Amino acid sequence: MLTLYRPSLEELSFRAALIGDEATMAYNAKWGGTVPFPREAWAPWYEKWLNAPASLRFYRYLYDADRRLFVGEAAWRYDEACHAHIVSIIVEARHRGKGYGTLALRLLCEAAKERGIEKLADDIAADNSSLSLFLREGFRELWRNEHTVFVEKTL
Repeated sequence: MLTLYRPSLEELSFRAALIGDEATMAYNAKWGGTVPFPREAWAPWYEKWLNAPASLRFYRYLYDADRRLFVGEAAWRYDEACHAHIVSIIVEARHRGKGYGTLALRLLCEAAKERGIEKLADDIAADNSSLSLFLREGFRELWRNEHTVFVEKTL
């Protein structure tokens, strides 16, 4: 059973490991790959992401209750330039291919709808295999160029 879990400040050690893992962040290689997340950055990041109104930002860990472990993260942020709530889902590389991405996207859509968000969107790298996941889950392609595919779903 997968749930969205609100981490504590100290639990951000999982996020640091997640976005610091080369295999997990391989999809991000064109944009720098892994992302440093030093401990001194945790408190301001936590305030910005976990204490913001849901209309601006939402962040949770993906928690597998049956296995009692975190397997990734799910979030959205409002992007002024796109006038959209942009989704971010990262499943740890060793847990991919087990359906977590699909479940995470469904849970994120439910959480957004419960909080009054009407649409979610994502700008996905054109060569990212997660595009098919978004299309299967009811997102529609709005535009594409050689680098990016922009998808959106009305909740």
